[in-house]
Amino acid sequence: MIFGDLTRDDFKRNLPQVMVDICNHLNTLDLESLANGRHDLTDQIYMNVMEPTTAASEDKKAELHRQYIDIQVLISGAETIEYSVEYPNLADYTPYDEKDDYQLINDIPNKSAVTLRPKMFVVFFPYEPHKPCCNVNGQVVNLKKLVVKVPVSLID
Repeated sequence: MIFGDLTRDDFKRNLPQVMVDICNHLNTLDLESLANGRHDLTDQIYMNVMEPTTAASEDKKAELHRQYIDIQVLISGAETIEYSVEYPNLADYTPYDEKDDYQLINDIPNKSAVTLRPKMFVVFFPYEPHKPCCNVNGQVVNLKKLVVKVPVSLID
């Protein structure tokens, strides 16, 4: 897991080149005006733009992926994302959905949390469970965010 802020000049430090290229591209866009839905960035990389509402952590399920890396960028609002970098016990998760590349669990054992503000991003690698769109300080907030999906095979 990596997190950073697109407004910092040094956000690229230590990121794989494909992620640097994606973040550079995102910094050229008017993120607020992006239409909801899927946007293809290359023939293998795409992003989903969405406007979810946050909810209490206990009302949400955590997810993990096997084939894709998530780069989640908050455009507006504030959200807490719970996560773990421990390798998960996959037997505790729902069966793997190969078509949509995910498994779900109610709660993440030994979790940590990060709060995102606009232009902050977090990168989740395969098998890193994460629960996005959780309330910050109990406040329900409307968000605008995007999630870039990068095939893990593109990382050197």
